Amino acid sequence: MSMKIKIDLFGIGAINGEIIRYIAPLSADAIINKLPIVLRGRFSFGSKVYWTLPGIEIYKGTNSKSNKNVEKGDIIYNPKSDELIFILENTELQTKVNKIGKVTENLEFFLQAKNGLNTKISKIKS
Repeated sequence: MSMKIKIDLFGIGAINGEIIRYIAPLSADAIINKLPIVLRGRFSFGSKVYWTLPGIEIYKGTNSKSNKNVEKGDIIYNPKSDELIFILENTELQTKVNKIGKVTENLEFFLQAKNGLNTKISKIKS
């Protein structure tokens, strides 16, 4: 099962994605139950490898499919730092993370964002 989501970057535009529940069901369900989420986003320190929303407050641990290698477009949850992360380039992270979905459209909009920009994630009504 997957759920379509919209990520609004205020003043820039909307990014489409989906949460794919079967990859990490506990993390995905916890995030789905919190939607809509509005947090201030920022880039990884000093680079534009990923856009992060810290302080998501779901506290779900790693699972059997957790791993450090992530691909461009992945939506992941990092249980160690309790943040939702949108991956902008293929990379290897320092800790194991739960992949919960994929950006399907307009990933490049993140590159126009500035640290501290309000970011809203909501369900797309089907």
